[in-house]
Amino acid sequence: MKAIEPAFDRAGEFWRVSLDAPQTDIGALEDTIAKQASELNLRLTEVLELHTAQSRHAAELETAHEEIDRLKLTISNLRSDVSQQRMEAAAAQDEISCLESDKGDLLAQLARAQQDMSALESKMAAVDASKANAAAALKQISDLNSELTMAAAERFRLVASVHGEKRRHNQQATFWQDKIKSTEAMAETREMQVKHLQDVRGKLEQRIQVLEALLESEREVAERKIARLTGELERCRSSSVTGRAPATISGT
Repeated sequence: MKAIEPAFDRAGEFWRVSLDAPQTDIGALEDTIAKQASELNLRLTEVLELHTAQSRHAAELETAHEEIDRLKLTISNLRSDVSQQRMEAAAAQDEISCLESDKGDLLAQLARAQQDMSALESKMAAVDASKANAAAALKQISDLNSELTMAAAERFRLVASVHGEKRRHNQQATFWQDKIKSTEAMAETREMQVKHLQDVRGKLEQRIQVLEALLESEREVAERKIARLTGELERCRSSSVTGRAPATISGT
């Protein structure tokens, strides 16, 4: 005779099967046990799938956190680059200010040199006037035959003095003209340096703007990715909770 196995009802309580139970009740019990075993295997399969999906999402979340850390490091480096470039721009601005101050000094020196040149021209005009006076004196000497020797000596002295003074003033005029040319060339060089520094400053400002835009774009991408992964994790948790509820109901 086939042995009769103990069975459980849906609440999990033990059913005592009498030895005189009909064969049809035993078959029904075996069908119920097989059905519950099949449902249990199905629920176990679903739980394993949910666990696998949760593990996968946890790994994706960990990857996202690593990506966020990398983006934070990149943002920190970009901010450091921006600060460095701003410091360089400030240094360039200071140098531009110094060059503009030097330009003002050079312009003042140029104005003084022009004033000295005007003074030299006035002195040369005075020399020309002295030369005219010397010619008048020579005419007077020629008219005064009694004082010919004295007039000749005076004439020689005056001519030598005039030539010496003219030569000295010519040398001074050449010196100041060379100095004026050198000052103008230096002023042009300073202006070119100022223009170059202004161009460098403009490029630095453009690069700062590009870096700030890149920083904002990467931050927005990171925020969107975090929001997407958070939504997927919440949906996964909701699915897990929804899956456990039917399992509990069917077990009771």
